[in-house]
Amino acid sequence: MKTTQALVGTLALATSAVIFCVGMGFGFGASNASSAGPNIEGTYMLEYRETSDGKKIMAPEIVGMLSFSKNVRNFNVYWMSGGKPSSISMVAKYTLSDKEYTEDCMYYAQNMDGKGIAYETTATHGVSPVTMKDGAIGFTPALHGEPMLSITKSGMTATRTGVFTDHWKKMD
Repeated sequence: MKTTQALVGTLALATSAVIFCVGMGFGFGASNASSAGPNIEGTYMLEYRETSDGKKIMAPEIVGMLSFSKNVRNFNVYWMSGGKPSSISMVAKYTLSDKEYTEDCMYYAQNMDGKGIAYETTATHGVSPVTMKDGAIGFTPALHGEPMLSITKSGMTATRTGVFTDHWKKMD
């Protein structure tokens, strides 16, 4: 009888501790997203570009892939501009909070309008403010004149006002 009472008491205490820990957001698979900041990890594929005049451009005229790991971004995009190939490729470390996006670019290459590839391998650093609205995370990376990004659970848009909006689908 004493063994049964001790077991019931131990289980009651253990259950209370688990409920407390889950309620407080500790371990046991509970997420503590509010202190971890927003999460943009995943692979995004460019579906199409919409130009300011409403034209929709799709592969093979435009192709792109963007990956955010926990702290590294790899970005590649190719498009035709005035009948000439253009492309951008980059590798950067990043951090993201609900207030700012920080990026340290380690490698950047661009070929604009078929003029040839220009490489940047000198580390650069940039910081951008972050907005959180209607489930979207918004920021404009501070380096290389990139468009404004709006990232949701299902994908991303990259907008250069008056020029284009790129529509990206989240793959994983």
